[in-house]
Amino acid sequence: MHVAEEDSVLTDPEDAKRFCDALDLSAFACAVGTAHGYYHGEPNVDFERIGRINQLTKTPMALHGGTGLSDETFAKAIALGTAKVNISTNLKHVFVESFVDYHKANPKDFEPLRVMDAQYQACKAMFHGFIEKFGGKDRGTAFLNSLSKAA
Repeated sequence: MHVAEEDSVLTDPEDAKRFCDALDLSAFACAVGTAHGYYHGEPNVDFERIGRINQLTKTPMALHGGTGLSDETFAKAIALGTAKVNISTNLKHVFVESFVDYHKANPKDFEPLRVMDAQYQACKAMFHGFIEKFGGKDRGTAFLNSLSKAA
């Protein structure tokens, strides 16, 4: 789906505040210039809007449409309060492409467990890259360690 820029509607920060104040949300996804799927052209991410919405709502923001965004865009959105980035399109492509790549390299191997392992390893590598890119490397271990010290 493609929406022309002049037809797109971005979330009003004050509306976002009213919405989040009225509900007990774990996360909030709103329109800030990103979209699901691969981009046709450069997305116009409204960083000022991301910051303002996060400042007003105090609710973790989920960013729609992370696939294809630059490392700089991720870093800036996260610095402004983005707590979750959706990269489902990227995951789907890696999942399918890893199957195709495995089958091309092993055309006579129809053992599902080896094919699934190839897909698992490819997705795992992709996730490791994104975890580092998003600033999450070693944070799970640090969090678990803090829990054990508190107990």
